[in-house]
Amino acid sequence: MTRRSHFQRLLLLAASTTVIAGGAVLPSSAMAATAAPHTATVTTVASDHDAHRQHGSPASAKQWVETTDAVSGIKFRLPGKPEVMQFTQAVDGMNGRLYKVRTDNGVIVFAVFDLPRAQGELDDALRGLVDGYNAGTQSPKHKLSSTDVHKITVHGQPGLDARLSAPDGAAGSARLIAGDAHFIEIISLGPKGKEKPMQETYQQLLASVHDPHAHATRAD
Repeated sequence: MTRRSHFQRLLLLAASTTVIAGGAVLPSSAMAATAAPHTATVTTVASDHDAHRQHGSPASAKQWVETTDAVSGIKFRLPGKPEVMQFTQAVDGMNGRLYKVRTDNGVIVFAVFDLPRAQGELDDALRGLVDGYNAGTQSPKHKLSSTDVHKITVHGQPGLDARLSAPDGAAGSARLIAGDAHFIEIISLGPKGKEKPMQETYQQLLASVHDPHAHATRAD
């Protein structure tokens, strides 16, 4: 099996952990990953400090949690303690960790895959993400599509930004980053009427990401 097929399969699994807007949840049988509650090093960040800094936005009303992906050293902050899933080479064809938080407004996903130099696979990754999500939906009105897709550069690393939407009004965003050492996937998705608070939460998450590999690359 090629690295690309491994990668696409992992994106399908990652997509299957995302909550379908409107309350439906993808079947657990779609996920081959195993729970890994000790993969992340988690410390609590004071919520009142966030609320003051972010002017009391809906996303900052909850307690934010700073998380370190132990394998990569990548740090980021989520609006609550995440559920953590682990992908393994033996079971899934690749190692990776996925962190998911459900809020009152939707779901946030941050995933780190141990796949270096995958910039040529960004488009395939986005297709795999959308196809994997849609494979678990029970109604056409829940099926996602990606729009406003454009290439970006994040601290010298190639990436891809996209908007996500479904006929039922669900909306969100996705960012994929192909680093020298790891592949990062960041997703937000919320039901109709929750796009603004979810976008605020998503932007706060993006601003919090610290990838030591990216900074080392940029400094060279």
